[in-house]
Amino acid sequence: MLAFYLTLCGLALSIVALAITLIVNVPIDNQIKQWTIQTLPSDWQTIRDRWEFYHILRTFISLIGLALIVGAALMPRKT
Repeated sequence: MLAFYLTLCGLALSIVALAITLIVNVPIDNQIKQWTIQTLPSDWQTIRDRWEFYHILRTFISLIGLALIVGAALMPRKT
C-alpha cells in the first residue's frame, strides 16, 4: 500500500512541475522571444530572476517526484 501512495505522490509532483512549466515558464519564454535590444524592458532582470526561481523549483519538484516513483518501484512486494 505504501508503494501506491508513493507513486501517487510522485505523479502529483510531476503534475505540479508540468503546471509550473505551462503557467509560469512558457509565458516568460514567449515574452523573452520577442525581445530585441531596442525593446528590452527595464525590468528584464526581474523577469529573468522569476523565470530562474521557478525553473529551479520545477527541477527540484521533478526530482523529488521521480525519486518517489523509483522508490515505489523498488519496494519489495508482499506475496
